[in-house]
Amino acid sequence: MHFLIMLYVCSCVLVKLQNLESKDYVKTLSDREHLTEDFVDSFVNHYLKDVVDGSKKEGGWPNWTNWVNFPFGRPVEAYSVSKVAVIAYVSALHNTLVAQPGSGKKINVFSCCPGYVATDLNNNKGTKTVEEGANTPVWLALHSPEEGIGKFWAERKVVDF
Repeated sequence: MHFLIMLYVCSCVLVKLQNLESKDYVKTLSDREHLTEDFVDSFVNHYLKDVVDGSKKEGGWPNWTNWVNFPFGRPVEAYSVSKVAVIAYVSALHNTLVAQPGSGKKINVFSCCPGYVATDLNNNKGTKTVEEGANTPVWLALHSPEEGIGKFWAERKVVDF
C-alpha cells in the first residue's frame, strides 16, 4: 500500500541564523542536509543551560540589540532560539525519514512562515489576514513540491533562515 503523509510546521521568517553569535552553530545549522535530531536537541539543551546559568551572552545567543526592529517591540530571545530549533528540527526529521528504507509510504515535511497574521495572539495587529497567512501552508499541502521537502518556506518560496 502506498500513501502520502505531509507534516507542516509553522515558524517565523524573521528568525535568522545570523542572530546567533556562535559561528559554530550558524555553520552547523546552515548545513541542513546533515542536521540530526540529536544535534537539534543538544542546541536547545545548551541554550536552556546557558539561560539557567545566566551565561546567554557568553554562549553566543541572540540579544536585545539584534531585535531592535522586531515588530513585537520587545526582546524575544527565547522565541528566536525556539524558531531556529523548529526549522532545524524539520530538516533533521526529513533527513531521518530519507535514511529509512522504503515501506511504500512517503512522508513529506516542511516548515513555513505564514507571515505576520492578524490573530488574537498579537491583538490583531498583524499585516496579513488569516486567509493570506494560510496561502503558503495550503499551497504546500496541495502541491508538495519535491525540491522543497525538508526546507523552510515563505510566500511559496524556499527561504534561508
